[in-house]
Amino acid sequence: MDIIDHIAIKVSDLEQAEAWYMEHLDAQVTYSDHKYVRLKAGNTNIALINEKYYPHAHIGILVSDKDKLPDSGTRVEHRDGTIGVYVKDPFGNYIEYIWYSPEQQEVFLK
Repeated sequence: MDIIDHIAIKVSDLEQAEAWYMEHLDAQVTYSDHKYVRLKAGNTNIALINEKYYPHAHIGILVSDKDKLPDSGTRVEHRDGTIGVYVKDPFGNYIEYIWYSPEQQEVFLK
């Protein structure tokens, strides 16, 4: 069964977006760098993604085995060792099927 790992929202200013989402959703930062801020808001992970580096807002679907990533779509090996495959639906929305290495599972799936 696939589960939603995160909802990714494109923003132009990570610091401003982080402050706004933390205030309005009582969220906590679980990861942050110059391209991406990951927030935990209740039972949901929200990824604030810098629009300069990420082309698509998307829903991230967790894949437990790298061999189960889709063959179709755009495969991206992220800088942190995770692998994502971006698939566009018939309406122009994106799903990212994402696999975390064992090291990144410690960071992102705690």
